[in-house]
Amino acid sequence: MSMKHVCVAALLVVAASSLPPAPHAQSAQDDERIAASFVLALGRTPAAADVEQWAKDGPRSVADLIGRHREALRHDAAAGRQVAFKAGQDAFGRAPDEDEIRRLSVGEIYSEIVQRHVRQLAGDRAEYERVVHRAYRLHLQRDAYAVEIDYWKARPATSFVLLAACVENWARRNQPGLMATAGVPSVSVNSPYLAAVRLSPAVAAEARAAAGLPPADAAFAAALGRHVVAPGAAAIASVGGIHFAAAGETLYGSTPDQLR
Repeated sequence: MSMKHVCVAALLVVAASSLPPAPHAQSAQDDERIAASFVLALGRTPAAADVEQWAKDGPRSVADLIGRHREALRHDAAAGRQVAFKAGQDAFGRAPDEDEIRRLSVGEIYSEIVQRHVRQLAGDRAEYERVVHRAYRLHLQRDAYAVEIDYWKARPATSFVLLAACVENWARRNQPGLMATAGVPSVSVNSPYLAAVRLSPAVAAEARAAAGLPPADAAFAAALGRHVVAPGAAAIASVGGIHFAAAGETLYGSTPDQLR
């Protein structure tokens, strides 16, 4: 190599070393983390513009992203109230009352509020029975049969939206000639009652841990196909074994009969 070429190569090396580092490319898993944080913190899926905006800060863990949502809710009372209302509606199948909304802690996220409501339902079986009836009225336009009430009471309490999604999946698989709900309670990522985002197994585990959702035993959950990342979903299977985070879709909220 000539001296001229050696000098040119040396200059190129120096120039390259002085350049700022290239921005980190946003990976599919990074987008999943952002989407999961919106579902678990706000109870909704993000718009494309949301993902684009949040990606500008670079890769973050789900826990970091949820922390960012929590901090925003601490400083926006209207947004916090909206999240509390959505969480109550998704848990009970009715509009929450003012007392239920006022019990919101500053900065509390959607999944935490729904978990608290589900614990309340677990301790109040009469109220849980009313929630079960609302889910059946929503999808089947009838109350749950006595045997179906027994079916749900024999299992851990869950939210109204997951009940509705389970009923929808059971009804679709067993038509025509529906009898009474039986088998493993399961939900589809494509349920019309769920706002859901698909996740890779690794991000699903990260999101579950960040939101404090059970089960902690990943092997046990995998063996049973329990891959739904949502409050009250520990005993519910995902159709096709798909990992996804879910909140309630909004289309069910205006049916008068379900709110009784």
